[in-house]
Amino acid sequence: MRAFLLALSVLALSAAAYAQRPGSDEVVIPHADGRSGLCEPFDCSTRIQQVFDASTFPSMIRIDALDLFNDFQQSAEGFVEPAHYQFFLSTTPASSTTVTADMDGNVGPNNRLVAEFTVADFNLFFTGALRIPLTAPFVHNPRHGNLLLEIRKDHTANFGDGTIYVDGTTNAVGVTLVTDQFGVQPSLGMSVGFVGQFLGPFDR
Repeated sequence: MRAFLLALSVLALSAAAYAQRPGSDEVVIPHADGRSGLCEPFDCSTRIQQVFDASTFPSMIRIDALDLFNDFQQSAEGFVEPAHYQFFLSTTPASSTTVTADMDGNVGPNNRLVAEFTVADFNLFFTGALRIPLTAPFVHNPRHGNLLLEIRKDHTANFGDGTIYVDGTTNAVGVTLVTDQFGVQPSLGMSVGFVGQFLGPFDR
């Protein structure tokens, strides 16, 4: 029960005005095309992976939080699907051109659960960005491989219209989305904000 209440409080903090550290950096990959809203992760699929090629990052980055963005054209009145959400990050040799439907095989050796929360009812709605603080920073060095974001849900109802669709693009360079519902989808991607601190050269 304590863990459940903690998860709800973390989500409430992120859905409100989560304070970004002074001097912190953010890179959004890929940039939204203004026309595409994706049902992942707040409507469809229960296992979602998105690989970001090393070349999409300007340098090493310490990731403190993740941002997902509400696509208003697709879901102006939407809600976040009630479910238990888990977020994982890992460095993987799989790239946007080599990632496969073998989702276990895509996961990197340093895979780590970085955030989780439970949405218990239908009253969570956000405008702009939903900021998801990590339980501890994750450092990504593009020299060591590509970045894999994985989101798992304990169930989905596939509501269709009504849930929040997140900003994304159908022309994502260096990004591929993989889900247990739709398989490998090259050049399709949710726009994800990586919030933290750039650490300088890749080999630092």
